Amino acid sequence: MPDALPPPRPEGAAAAPPRHTAATHTPSLVFLHGAGCGGWVWEGFAARCAAAGLPTLVLDFARSAQGRPAGLDDYLAQAREVVARQEGPVVLVGHSLGALVAQRLLLERTVRGAALLAPVPPEGLWLSSARLALTDPTLWSEAARMDQPIGTAPADLARNLFGTAMPEALAQHFLRRMGGESRRVLLDAQMPQPVPHGWLHRRPVLVLGAAEDRLITADAVHRCALWHGAQAEFLPGGHLLMLEPGWEEVVGRLLRWVKGLGE
Repeated sequence: MPDALPPPRPEGAAAAPPRHTAATHTPSLVFLHGAGCGGWVWEGFAARCAAAGLPTLVLDFARSAQGRPAGLDDYLAQAREVVARQEGPVVLVGHSLGALVAQRLLLERTVRGAALLAPVPPEGLWLSSARLALTDPTLWSEAARMDQPIGTAPADLARNLFGTAMPEALAQHFLRRMGGESRRVLLDAQMPQPVPHGWLHRRPVLVLGAAEDRLITADAVHRCALWHGAQAEFLPGGHLLMLEPGWEEVVGRLLRWVKGLGE
C-alpha cells in the first residue's frame, strides 16, 4: 500500500470511545462522511484525533430507511441520534454532504461547533451542479452516478476527485471503495436547505476548502463561510482532502481549531 494511505483501524473496531462523561469539557468529535463514501474516509483523522486525547465517533450513514432509499432528512435523524447519545459537548466534523448535515444540526443543544471540509453550502448543490453541467458535462455525469454500486465508478473520475499530488494508484484504490449512495439523498442535496444562519446559532464554524476542488469550488466555500460568519481557508489538494498525501496538515488545522474552542 502506498505510504500516503492513512493508517486503517481494525475491521469492526470503533475509532475511539464514543462517549465521554459530563465532568469534562473536552468535546467529542462526530465525523460525517460525504456522498458515495463511508466512515472509512476518516480513519486517519479519527486515529490522529484520538491520539490527541479527543473522544471520536465515526458515523456510517445507513442508505436505506424503513425499506426505502434514505433521504437527507434520514441522514439528519441518524446524526442527531448519535449527537444525542453523547454526554457533554460535541463538535461535528463533516465533509461535503456530511458538512451539509452538520450545518443543519448547529442548533442542537450539545453541539459546540462544526468543522466543514469542502462543504455543500446552505443553498444546496443546484448552482454548483448547473455550472459543472455546463463547463464539464463529463465530470458532472460521472459525479451524478455516485448511486451506482460500489466499485463501478469510471477510472477517469479519480483525477477529478483528488489533487495533482495524489499518486494514481492510491487514487484508484480509494475510488474502488466509493459508490452506492442513495439517489434520493443526492436529489435532496440539490435543493436549498434550512441551515440556521450564524447570527442565530452563534457557534464557531471552521470552513476549509480544497485548492484543487472541482466539485465544491472556491465561491461555494466562501458563500458557506459567509453564511456562518466565518472566514474560509484553503488547503492543498482536491475534493477528498482528508485522503490526500497532505492529510496530516488538514487534521492538524482541525486539532488547533478544536483546542482553541476551550481557550
